[in-house]
Amino acid sequence: MGKRKPLTWKDRKTGLEWQFESPGEMTWSAALEYADLLSLDGKNDWRLPTLSELETLLDRSVLHYALRPIMREEVPFRDTLSYWTATTFEDHTNNAWIIMFDGAYVLSYYKSNVYHVRCVRGRRHVG
Repeated sequence: MGKRKPLTWKDRKTGLEWQFESPGEMTWSAALEYADLLSLDGKNDWRLPTLSELETLLDRSVLHYALRPIMREEVPFRDTLSYWTATTFEDHTNNAWIIMFDGAYVLSYYKSNVYHVRCVRGRRHVG
């Protein structure tokens, strides 16, 4: 019998606890609803991360192609997918911020688009 993947990961740098596996792609409103209903490891205070929280997974001291930062070495769920944040784009409220981990692009897209979701819990991290 293989070793079971963990359900969550606690980031020692920020104190935030992250959902280990993404449930897949969904619209922004579906992602908010999913996070609100999520229960992992007996905890039910999960939410979509803010833009600044999702950015904490990046290592801005290490750059790869096109001078973009990469995901921090200690983050166990390293991938190159695009993830929603809970942060609405101020100038166009039909858009929300995403981070494309393939190149660490921070962009805003229509909330009706579908992107991956990784929920977080803990004290909101700013900056």
